Amino acid sequence: MLTASAWNNQYRRNQPGNGSRHYYNSRGMSAGRSSTHGNNTYYYDSRGMSAGRSSTHGNNTYHYDSRGMSAGRSSVSGDTTYHYDSRGMSAGRSTTQGNTTYHYDSRGMSAGRSVRSGNTIYHYDSRGMSVGRTSL
Repeated sequence: MLTASAWNNQYRRNQPGNGSRHYYNSRGMSAGRSSTHGNNTYYYDSRGMSAGRSSTHGNNTYHYDSRGMSAGRSSVSGDTTYHYDSRGMSAGRSTTQGNTTYHYDSRGMSAGRSVRSGNTIYHYDSRGMSVGRTSL
């Protein structure tokens, strides 16, 4: 895992006067940011995938499956697990607040979403252009 100790003191300002500094590791990947609003440190796994973030407001840890797809996130607000169908498309997510399931039509277009509070159905024209949605 690459850590903040690999910072090479490169920085830039985001906007004149805000004083944000961005730090990069030896691989040129963002390793952190400091500003008057707090500090963030970013961590990566051996594949170069984002493995986590430490900040003034808490920590996040990111998890991936064997295909390199996002499998979940752990944070101070709870855990999130992501699910995929056999085509590799997002099938849903599970959180401490509830589950979301995504539905697709035969063309692979988003056909709807189901959540605890209700369902949403997406409508498309013959060219595959979004023309509306219905909340149930």
